[in-house]
Amino acid sequence: MVAVIELLRDGVACKLGAKNPFSGAGRPLEGLDVTGTTVARVGVPWLLQASGKFMNDYEYRIMREVEDSFWWYVTLHRAVVAEVQGAMAGRARGRVLDAGCGTGGMLERLRQTEPGWSCSGLDFSEGALAHARARGLVELRQGSVDALPYADESFDVVVSLDVLYFAGVDEARAMKEFYRVLKPGGVLVLNLPAFEVLRGEHDAAVHGVRRYTPARVRQMLSACALENQRTWCWNLWLFLPVLCWRWLSRWRLAARTRMAGEETAKSDLTMPPGPVNALLKAMARLDFALCRWIRAPLGTSVFSVGRKPESRRPDPDVENLSRAL
Repeated sequence: MVAVIELLRDGVACKLGAKNPFSGAGRPLEGLDVTGTTVARVGVPWLLQASGKFMNDYEYRIMREVEDSFWWYVTLHRAVVAEVQGAMAGRARGRVLDAGCGTGGMLERLRQTEPGWSCSGLDFSEGALAHARARGLVELRQGSVDALPYADESFDVVVSLDVLYFAGVDEARAMKEFYRVLKPGGVLVLNLPAFEVLRGEHDAAVHGVRRYTPARVRQMLSACALENQRTWCWNLWLFLPVLCWRWLSRWRLAARTRMAGEETAKSDLTMPPGPVNALLKAMARLDFALCRWIRAPLGTSVFSVGRKPESRRPDPDVENLSRAL
């Protein structure tokens, strides 16, 4: 019900032409101080503060262990590959950037799909890049999505999966940078965590401070002069179970913190048994296809594809973008 109210408020504000149609999406829970890039502890209920800016090395190790087979990653990577193939329009040559590549699973999948594509990866964490290099990936750079170390109009496709919601990311600057490095006609593929009501212990563990709605993502694309090709939610079939789990995780984290005297948040990233993982992959694949077809307004993630216009336009202004977002 709360998620439905969020959607209604989002849609009404959009129709009224508000600059920020949904004040909750893309922002931390009330009580989080996100001045600049630092998230301060100021007594948030359920102890859902993000105590750092990005994921820690422990979470990256877990990611590397499961990324190639975990049902959620397999489904997402398959969908991204399909979008990149569509953007390349059958070309065997082209440049793709994974902005926030983590341990390199997405890059590895792209390289396997079309060896002729030049696939580059960037991540803030040197630990994550070490895992990516161990895969044999070489076109890697350490840096921030807020200031991409690439020339203007360098890439045919930019992919950024669950990156903009980190405490250490300035989403307005990052979106401006995505626009800048895309070639005219280039495509941006985003995946982002959905709905503030799904915030839980997982967010605290990985230092996530923002969640999004489809309308919010469409607004972000529009604010930086990118054309919205399609935006929808997915993982609809698990929305209610995840909602219940995340609410429970808030209280569990609070109780554990009271007992231990310090926050010990853990992410939800746990590999299920093989048969269960196979079933989840099959269900998630069907879910993604259905959600794409009906443009689902509800789910645990928002998937979006934007396109940079062929015609030359002025680069987005960061201050205007910040006000719009």
